[in-house]
Amino acid sequence: MTKDELLEEIKQTLEKVKVEKLAAIAGAGGLHFNDLIDLSFHQDKAIAFRASWILENATCLQPEEFWKNAPYFLNSYNAQTNNSCRRHFTKILMWVVKKKANRKELRGFDWTAIIESTFEWLSNPECPVAVKVNCLDILLGLKDQQDWIAEELRAETEFLLRNGSAAMQSRGKKVLKKLRS
Repeated sequence: MTKDELLEEIKQTLEKVKVEKLAAIAGAGGLHFNDLIDLSFHQDKAIAFRASWILENATCLQPEEFWKNAPYFLNSYNAQTNNSCRRHFTKILMWVVKKKANRKELRGFDWTAIIESTFEWLSNPECPVAVKVNCLDILLGLKDQQDWIAEELRAETEFLLRNGSAAMQSRGKKVLKKLRS
């Protein structure tokens, strides 16, 4: 399936079954992950959201296909401005951070820009809670990348817990507990 054919498919409202079908096609090499990443920046926010949703599902279905494109995804991550897409991007990045050990695709990767963007999203009052709680897990997983991350994450989490939603309270407390241990 070409990028243009994919675009035609995702111009229509998608249900989970169709997303899973398109994700399976991507995972089998019928779609390029980079095309899904590119379409997640589409000016039409609905198209961008659908592409991100398919990308997340394709990553879960065929992780080895994703790893071939991981550097492209990581280099695109910071530029994502659509909060609906950020939710999927952060879920993918949570998975990447958990699996990154010894991945040849990530050797020598500079995490600085991703860490900075993730902290920006976390502290942005306009950013949805679902994205913020994912950011907490990402930063917890990257805390050993630079000395200052753990302390800044602790401070930001404590601030967010003051008036945070139930989801923020739950995840924030877990993050603080892990930071203390």
